[in-house]
Order: sequence, then structure tokens, then C-alpha cells
Amino acid sequence: MKLLKKRLIPVIIVTFGLAATPAIFAQGCGGGQASDSTGGCNMAGMAGHAASGGHEGHGGAPAADVPQNVAPRAVFMQPVQSVYDGYIQVHAALAQDSLEGVSSTAIAMTKDIVGDSMKMLPPKVAQQSEALANAKDLQAARAAFKSLSESLIQYLKNQKVPPGAYHEAYCPMAKASWLQTSTTITNPYLGKEMLRCGRFKS
Repeated sequence: MKLLKKRLIPVIIVTFGLAATPAIFAQGCGGGQASDSTGGCNMAGMAGHAASGGHEGHGGAPAADVPQNVAPRAVFMQPVQSVYDGYIQVHAALAQDSLEGVSSTAIAMTKDIVGDSMKMLPPKVAQQSEALANAKDLQAARAAFKSLSESLIQYLKNQKVPPGAYHEAYCPMAKASWLQTSTTITNPYLGKEMLRCGRFKS
């Protein structure tokens, strides 16, 4: 019996540890990030950011080295979750200086918002996603994405969604915020040229 108890205790500890790890990891970017005295981007370059978690800085990176934005876990009611999932896909494309899939994803987002009988998201979000769908170049897409980001960030704050469900980042050069699920800054406004420029706000 004593031997059985000794074996059970480590198993219980390991089980609870695994359950707690994702929540702890998700909330790890809320504070304590280093920043320069001007609140801008650190010029240390990519090498330094690989060691520090890449939360701030300048410099391009080959596409193969860019961490993919992980799929967001389901935390919202539909269709808000579908809109948020689409937003994350668009963010990943813009960070790679690409418009691939942006229009079709934004069209789907617009349909989800307009077709929502509960009208959980305000009408302006549909207008912003429609503008994103109609963007003909990266500059227009990023401008539409900026407005969409502001609306979704405000929505999440109004709903008091736990910060661990997303990370809000800000780029002082683009003077714009965005949402992402990964814990490494991936700037959708400056793309691969300055992929690590920015800092987490939450």
C-alpha cells in the first residue's frame, strides 16, 4: 500500500502541472519586457532578440525563421471565434508581406459578422473587414487591418476576456496595435523588413 501511494503522488503532481502550463505560458508576456528609454524599438538586431524572446527590435528574417502564429484556442462564442481565427490568419500573412488568402478570409469574416443574428460584433467591424477584403495592395490592407485591430481590441476589453487568450502588441513606428497568439513579436505593419519591432501591452 505504501508503494502504491508513492507512485500515485508523482502522477497527480505531473497531471496538474500539465493542465496549468498553457495558462501560465499564455500570460507570460503581460509585463516585464525590456524597452528603450524612448519607448521605441531597440536597435540591437535579430541576434539579441533570439536570446531574449524577440519582443522588441529591428531587422529582417528569412521566412523559414519566422515563427508561425499558433491557432487560437476557442474562447469566444461563434461567430466571434471564427472572426478572431480569420484575423489571426490575416495577421500572419501581412507579417510576411503577403496578401495571399487575405481577401477570401476577410470576406468570410464579413459574412460571419453580418449573418450573426445576435449581433455580437458592432457593424463597423463588418465594414472594416470588408475594406480589408477589398484592399488591392499591402498598404491598403495594413490600413484596414489597423482599424479592424482597434475594434477587436476594444471588443475584447469590453468583454473582459482574460489576457491569456490573446496578446496585444504595439508598434511605435507604425503607431498601431494588433492582436496575436504567439509570444514572439510578429509585426504585421512593417513585415519582414522590421518583423520584431514592437512590444507587448498585455
